[in-house]
Amino acid sequence: MARNGFVISALLACVWGGTSVTARTADRRPALEVVMDNRSPSAASELALACTRIRFIFDEAGIRVTFVMQSDGLSVAASGHDRIRLVLLDQRDADLLIAGEVNRLGFAIPPAYRVYVHYDRVEALARFYHVQPGWFLGVVMAHELAHVLLPGAGHADAGLMARSLSPDPKKPLAFTRQEAQVMRERLSGEMTLARR
Repeated sequence: MARNGFVISALLACVWGGTSVTARTADRRPALEVVMDNRSPSAASELALACTRIRFIFDEAGIRVTFVMQSDGLSVAASGHDRIRLVLLDQRDADLLIAGEVNRLGFAIPPAYRVYVHYDRVEALARFYHVQPGWFLGVVMAHELAHVLLPGAGHADAGLMARSLSPDPKKPLAFTRQEAQVMRERLSGEMTLARR
């Protein structure tokens, strides 16, 4: 029962993010809504930290992120231009989707507004480098979400959109000014992915 209480409180922290209703409605930045579909039970305890990290990364780019948690009893309508669905995979499911690519932490399908992240690989890499798994999970998730917002851009030579991500909190990764501008314009434009 204690574990369920912890998971519920972590999920609530991820969804609400500790801001008041007034603060959320007064925020006029472009917004991104992420539907979290956690299929990796071991990731539950790291989600609150991952969501906080994602918010911080996108805040620096001038974008507000909100989360909706997908659960067995909740059906979130698939509305491509309104939100991105982020699926956290466990070892078994990830190995089916990312067979043969042992170093791949996740991937995005921009036309489907969908992102997949291999939690067990993210956790193993974070622990190897003695980094909090939730912190690095947020970095990987932000990277994959940005692939949907920057379709066709591919990987950069450095920064958050580099092909290889480092789980080193001493070298925090961020979007470039150009990447941030393109994402803000996309979220504010006619092809919006955000709820206003």
